[in-house]
Amino acid sequence: MAVKGEEVRQAKKFLENKKYSIQKVKPRLFATVAKDLNIKFNDLLERVEKAIDVRDDHSSNKKTD
Repeated sequence: MAVKGEEVRQAKKFLENKKYSIQKVKPRLFATVAKDLNIKFNDLLERVEKAIDVRDDHSSNKKTD
């Protein structure tokens, strides 16, 4: 689904306000995913942060020799 320029600008402003680099989190992609999932930016960010935390927990729990 295509997103409008205004939605991309809103995503950019949202990410900047949350102190996320728009070089790492692309506003157009962020806005597209939020629109496709029909969720608010804040809800999407919470899901992404939770997924990253879970992934980090799994990788830190691995035994090293």
